[in-house]
Amino acid sequence: MKKFVFGAFAIGFALTGCISDDDDGVINVRKSGEKNLYESIVIKDGYFTDSRDNRKYKVAKIGSHYWFAENLRYADSSKTKNLKGNMSCLDDNSKNCDKYGPLYTWTAAMDLPDSLASKRNYSLSAWQVQGVCPNGWRIPSEQQWFNMLQYVDEMNGTEGDATSLKSISTWDKDDSTSGGVNRFGFNVLAGGRHNNEGGYLSGGKYAYIWTSDEDDVGTAKGYSFHHNSTVVSAGNYYKDHGLSVRCVTTPESHVSVEGDLDSTYLEEIPFNYGTMKIDGKSYKTIEIGSQTWMAENVNYKTGNSWCYRNDDANCKKYGRLYDWETAQTVCPEGWKLPSGDELMSVFTYHADPKFVRSIDGWKNGDGLNFWGFNLLPAGGYKGGDFFDESSSAYLWSSESFGDSGYAVFLSYYGGASLNKYIKETGYSVRCMKE
Repeated sequence: MKKFVFGAFAIGFALTGCISDDDDGVINVRKSGEKNLYESIVIKDGYFTDSRDNRKYKVAKIGSHYWFAENLRYADSSKTKNLKGNMSCLDDNSKNCDKYGPLYTWTAAMDLPDSLASKRNYSLSAWQVQGVCPNGWRIPSEQQWFNMLQYVDEMNGTEGDATSLKSISTWDKDDSTSGGVNRFGFNVLAGGRHNNEGGYLSGGKYAYIWTSDEDDVGTAKGYSFHHNSTVVSAGNYYKDHGLSVRCVTTPESHVSVEGDLDSTYLEEIPFNYGTMKIDGKSYKTIEIGSQTWMAENVNYKTGNSWCYRNDDANCKKYGRLYDWETAQTVCPEGWKLPSGDELMSVFTYHADPKFVRSIDGWKNGDGLNFWGFNLLPAGGYKGGDFFDESSSAYLWSSESFGDSGYAVFLSYYGGASLNKYIKETGYSVRCMKE
């Protein structure tokens, strides 16, 4: 699902290239100073510390790269001369620099002289794409943005990529568009834009972020997020506009991660839960694509059904385990036990099984519960014995073959599969709206 179109890159960069001062007016920028794209990066407990000013930045891993999950806030124009006069705070309010980070001109973001705001740079040295990012990080290229957005599109079902990446707060509400859900922890803030005539595009409505790539003499490429749009837009912006900056790791840098990346954003993802009832008990429901599912396992005592280890507390935690025949009877009017294909469609929609698993309870702890299905590792029951708690989930389908019924199996580490099991086995049940 492609939501954006790109032209050819305006800038390539060479490891040994530099900008010469020739008759075409291109400016000489030869010295790298203390810049170092090859410096080792340490991410500790989900944060990177910029040694230049000791500011900490939350980090998210999206695809194969680590990204700042916050806008850059570096503003020391005494150390970085090209920042002087080339950054601003939204609405000229210094508190907005604390909240959103400064809005940098493209030359400031790239740590290049002002004169390059109206000159074409045909190649940049490798260290120059670092811009004002800390050592080991760089201003992301258009290609890096493309790769990241493509990953998001592959992993977020039919949700717009902007919806997935926007922060839950800071955005003005628009009745025609779903709000930000910060599904990947990228947390794009509605920090506005500084226009080159001096005014601002509103905070709350817009976010604009630079890439390292030029388009022509006066413009460079960037990405924009809008409060009334679910998709990210690629665009060309005057180099003397003020946009936000995000940093991304370089292929050359060595990244060391100590502790876990922050995952609290997963617990804050807003889900539009509905409700349904079985035998007077209320259950959460969730829409996934065009289907509506129970977001909990059924816990209705009837027929051949069991609590894991015969402990009522496990029925409250996981729901009951039913044999296949009983499973056919527990869904209320207007709901049904799904077919095998309908169950498998949940996993197909999510692209990665960890998106279906609950955040807590699984043996390897990698559940993300992206869409609110919240599949728990409830295990199973067979012939008086219980098995696979914390390791596996089994969901009965409506289909059978002889003495066997079909159920979806999901392990703590692998993908989902539809398999045949003896009908007397006890497994979980999720109902689907008809």
